[in-house]
Amino acid sequence: MAGTITSLGIGSGIDLQGVLDKLKAADQVPITGMRTRKLQYEDQLVEFRKVNSQLLTVKNLALELTLEGTFGAKSVTSSQAEVLGASADETASAGSHTVTVSRLAKRNSWQSSGVASATTSVVTASGSFTYTVDGTQTTLTLTPGMTLQQLADAINDDEDNPGVTATVMDDGTGSGTAYHLVLTSDETGEDNAITIDTNGSTLTLSEVQAAGTLDALVTIDGITYQRGTNTISDVIAGVTLTLQGEGTSTVRVTADTDTVKSKIMGLVDAYNDVVQEISANSGYDFDTGIGGSLNGVGVFRDVVSDINQTLVSPIEGLGGAYDSFGAIGLTFNRNGTVTVDEATLDAALASNLDDVKKLFVGEGDVDGLAVALNDRLRDITKPSGGLIASEIDRVQSAVDRLEEDIAQATERLDRRYETLARQFAQMDEIMAELQSQGTYLATQFESLNSLWSGK
Repeated sequence: MAGTITSLGIGSGIDLQGVLDKLKAADQVPITGMRTRKLQYEDQLVEFRKVNSQLLTVKNLALELTLEGTFGAKSVTSSQAEVLGASADETASAGSHTVTVSRLAKRNSWQSSGVASATTSVVTASGSFTYTVDGTQTTLTLTPGMTLQQLADAINDDEDNPGVTATVMDDGTGSGTAYHLVLTSDETGEDNAITIDTNGSTLTLSEVQAAGTLDALVTIDGITYQRGTNTISDVIAGVTLTLQGEGTSTVRVTADTDTVKSKIMGLVDAYNDVVQEISANSGYDFDTGIGGSLNGVGVFRDVVSDINQTLVSPIEGLGGAYDSFGAIGLTFNRNGTVTVDEATLDAALASNLDDVKKLFVGEGDVDGLAVALNDRLRDITKPSGGLIASEIDRVQSAVDRLEEDIAQATERLDRRYETLARQFAQMDEIMAELQSQGTYLATQFESLNSLWSGK
């Protein structure tokens, strides 16, 4: 402690340090009060930011319920997954389609005549090897003595390779012609067929096998299509088919109400989190005299009231079967939270998805609930000038002022008690001197008494 002198009081025999400490403790009471208020304000700031973050979550979930894609999302199923898989975007129309896969698209392959091993020379003299894929002709330079494996490597390493993979295949016969060069196109379909030009080539290999028909053949709702790929997205609008095997499958496209319900439930849960957080920190314990960090802060009660009013009020001028939260099974409890009747919500989504969409998104010049909620929360939570941001700025300013006041008051107190400590030390020295003088005088008087007594 500033101003403490460990020997203070020794000279006088009085506990001057104790007196000084008690005086200083009494004078520190206002500073302690300021520190307590500062801690309370800091607790408020933590809670303000937490609630603001929760409100931003509510806002973002409300925003998702204003998007066309949320209500336009589609679910798609294939009755025979081994025949085809399917996916759909929001542009797809609900309905059922019969798809028959007669042939899958294949990658083209070309196989050469055989030689004794991968290291057998297949080039007799300098020359070239020309092949064409998807209309792109590629010519490879051949050197005398080039082996089968070296030829395959040269094709794969060629920077002008148009999309062909070369491999050396052992056909397992054990004969002197077991090793073949195999070229395989990287992509499926007739457009990627491989053709070899052997005219004037010094290559000793010849073609022994080429793949047959390469395009997929599929019949959709009675119309047959031929495609060079097993992924077909240009027949059923908004639907992509991934062909897996031959056979027939029924593809059903329906509205993805599960996604809509999940987002509505998420919004309700996030809103309830806000209400419960504010309630848990707004109370006052009369036994301890301690209030929550939001006790007495009216702005958050106003926020909840504002949101409640936005959600509970019927929307005038909105066409459709629903004009309020309650109409689709969402009700407010006495504590401000929302309860969802899932059976009512499921029925509304299944039978009237378009009208549920109107309730949240709106129609024409009339805003839906999600639009209104998103707009209101944007004003409440915006980082500059928002309702909560302004409250945070106010409390932060109070914290800053208290920090300055505490520092100044502490400095003044320390200076004062440093002065008092010096004064007490001086007094202690004077009292010690007086005690010494008193002792001396007492000794002198005793000596005089002894002299007088001896006469």
